[in-house]
Amino acid sequence: MRSFSRIFTRRLFFAYGTLASSTIIGPYTNANEQKHQSILKSIVRSFSDALMGNQESSMVSSPFGYDPFVSLSKNNFSDEEFERCFRYFDSLKQGAWTREDFHRFLNALFSNKQRPYCILSDLVEQYFRETDFNQDEKIDFDEFLQAWKKPVKCAVKPISALVIVDVQNDFISGTLALHSCPANQQGEEVVPIINRVLHDVKFDVVAYTYDWHPANHISFYENRFLRKTAPESPVTAEKARVLDMVIFIGSDDLAERIEQVLWPAHCVQKSQGAELHRDLVRHENAIHVYKGTNPEIDSYSAFWDNMKLSKTSLDDQLRERFVTDVYVVGLATDVCVASTAMHAIENNYRTALVEDACRGVNEKEIECKRIVLTKNGCIFVESNVLPGMVSGEDRRPEMARRMFVENLKSIGRYKTSLTS
Repeated sequence: MRSFSRIFTRRLFFAYGTLASSTIIGPYTNANEQKHQSILKSIVRSFSDALMGNQESSMVSSPFGYDPFVSLSKNNFSDEEFERCFRYFDSLKQGAWTREDFHRFLNALFSNKQRPYCILSDLVEQYFRETDFNQDEKIDFDEFLQAWKKPVKCAVKPISALVIVDVQNDFISGTLALHSCPANQQGEEVVPIINRVLHDVKFDVVAYTYDWHPANHISFYENRFLRKTAPESPVTAEKARVLDMVIFIGSDDLAERIEQVLWPAHCVQKSQGAELHRDLVRHENAIHVYKGTNPEIDSYSAFWDNMKLSKTSLDDQLRERFVTDVYVVGLATDVCVASTAMHAIENNYRTALVEDACRGVNEKEIECKRIVLTKNGCIFVESNVLPGMVSGEDRRPEMARRMFVENLKSIGRYKTSLTS
């Protein structure tokens, strides 16, 4: 045991230089040497006790072996475990966090396999002021628990849904195939990527969405003469072309005016074009959502129609399963995928758009939607990072901000003056 301890402590100082730095700076005097030996003995003793099963060794007091977030997850995020987590970062042991303590907490929370993400100092300060409810320049346990219990739980143990948007034949090889659209992207390229994600990543929920239009649907270019265009429409039905936007006169039970992009007839109910691509893996126990079923209004989003007059079953089904995080993939990036992601954000899901598992219609619109979604809290990722994010090992700070603010609002603690 002695030889092992000597090797361990020698490596320990290289691995944890910041721990040792306070003792190795300055001349190596006899007093310093005694201090070194005392620290080393203490470290080795704690490590040895842990190896030998000494019941008196404390995981909280030891810098090794205890991960507060792993422990929170194992103990079902109890208030007692949150208190233990709070004490872990309380360097002065005075029942309150300093700014430095709080910063260490954020670094540990927002990390990827214990490697912290960079958080701008202004954002750290903003989080501190928002958590410090009584503005006494420190954070007590009650403030921490109220502000961070929900965001921490969602970050450490998310409940994740993969929403696979409209991977249907008509968007791949049929009447509205993406390779014929301005961006000239290949819709079928998403299929093997989505299949790999379904195989490699343990999502709690999987949902498939379908454009599911009746033959007389308002979005079909072929149906442009079935409804009257409004005088203010930028183009008449006679002069309209595919992908033009027209304004139709609505009805009393919908709206006075309905703006509509004209698409080739696609995804007609029960047609081959409306079926999922034959190579796309079908996940057992998946949710299936059919949208655009009302002939008088289009529905890009898997949550709502385009005017938010009626909703699908998706939100209710995700909430029944306690979903916190939504990952959106499929077709088309700038249309149904973007709309679904935006409504996921509005419904307070932590939302990510998986870029390499999406293809779109128009490059310019794809970039515009990216800007809008990013501004509203959606993040853009590649499929290779999904295993870590879904497992809770990869905890990204940009995923947490909106939920943190919404939590403050729900408990009546959000103050706009603190965010300016």
